[in-house]
Amino acid sequence: MSLKTAVRTNTILKTLAQGIEKRARRGVTFLITKPLRKSESVDVENLQGPLKILLVRPNYRIGNALIMSPVIETFRQRFPDARIDLLTTDSTRSLFRHQRLDRVLTLSRDAIVRPWRFPAMIRQLRQERYDLAVQVGPSSLTGLIFVRCIKSRYTMGKGKRGQRWFDIEVSGDQAHAYDIPQMFARALETPCRDRPLMRLSHGECSIGRGELEELGIDFDDAGRPAPFVALFVGGHLDKRLPLSFWQESIKALEAAGQRYVVFVGPEELRHAPMLEQEMANSRYGALCRPRPLRIFAAMLHYARYLVSPDSGPLHIGAALDVPVMALVQKRKSLKFVPRGPLDIVLWQPNARQLVAAVTTPELYQGRREVEAFEASMTADMTLTSSAPQMP
Repeated sequence: MSLKTAVRTNTILKTLAQGIEKRARRGVTFLITKPLRKSESVDVENLQGPLKILLVRPNYRIGNALIMSPVIETFRQRFPDARIDLLTTDSTRSLFRHQRLDRVLTLSRDAIVRPWRFPAMIRQLRQERYDLAVQVGPSSLTGLIFVRCIKSRYTMGKGKRGQRWFDIEVSGDQAHAYDIPQMFARALETPCRDRPLMRLSHGECSIGRGELEELGIDFDDAGRPAPFVALFVGGHLDKRLPLSFWQESIKALEAAGQRYVVFVGPEELRHAPMLEQEMANSRYGALCRPRPLRIFAAMLHYARYLVSPDSGPLHIGAALDVPVMALVQKRKSLKFVPRGPLDIVLWQPNARQLVAAVTTPELYQGRREVEAFEASMTADMTLTSSAPQMP
């Protein structure tokens, strides 16, 4: 096992590594942002004529990368004749396939141990002579450095704590992660989608259908699948749910006669044998080991609901307009869960609550605040007590 894999799959090592990275990022940000401050602002109407635009979001996590995806279409609508490029990472590049971009440039995570790649990329981007460089992820130090160092004609983004770092400053309060694209949309006076966006080709959807058929999901002559719920067993650090929760949920779904597919994330692959054992005599379920990202998305595209902790796949579901059922363990996750009219949030759930939400989703849709969950806990307990009992 490589060091990178060991850190990624070990909670203690991953927490330690992230803590070190966060402190280092804060220190570097403090040192470099003072000379970056701007004193004058530029009106967005100054952006005229054929433009070359670079959107910058070099984040390696699926959810963080997808959250900014509506910005692409917003810029394309505002500047239909512009050349629009995206700087992202090699691990998230595939998320943006079929988007209305002219070119996608990538950074590799290996650049952390090969820092000379950063100045090489900056030199490459300087040669492009962009008219506008946009930092679409306000918390990204790497993005800020690229936006300010490639010497574009103008820069655009959102500063922190009242500081002005860009020629075109984006303003607004952020109560939810999905508010960020809306801030850019208001600055550009252009409509914006209120959830991420991911586009699949007909060929990819066909592959996803084939994968599901192999797992026992039937399709009718019109291409509609037998209704099933997708369960994603994965997540990040303290957002994960224990194996016992998923085992109990499988039992409850079986007892309720609900068809389901269990998708195991790469970091939870060790749980696959135990889940397979739990499902050995399953009548309604199937287990799917990790698939390539876009194949996974193409399979998820057909689900009636996606059940997942706060994770990247949760945002993939939202990007595909699949209703999601977010299993929330921490208050901070409420700022990241999709908020569509059909989306559901289950606060620190148990298996019977999950099945109750699957069978009667209309009773759970629309609730978002922890206080609402706590106030309705008695009602939930009454509801779940009437749900099918686990054997």
